[in-house]
Amino acid sequence: MATIVEHQESGKRYILMGTGFGIYKSTRSGSGLSLTAVEEENHFHLVAVCDRKGEIKWFYSDDLLVIEVDGERPGDVL
Repeated sequence: MATIVEHQESGKRYILMGTGFGIYKSTRSGSGLSLTAVEEENHFHLVAVCDRKGEIKWFYSDDLLVIEVDGERPGDVL
């Protein structure tokens, strides 16, 4: 069986394939006369899903809601 998730914004449903973790860090020189470097970094949780055609897509985990686990609603499983 599968875990079915729903993209909250579009309402489209997908099969959950797996999860991942994204992270980045970048450094750029300061603006103007500033010699101080500006650093940016962030991290985010990603989820790999596939659609009816088997195409894999990635979404932020906050954008998805689990609808079904092995044919049952999450509340029924728990």
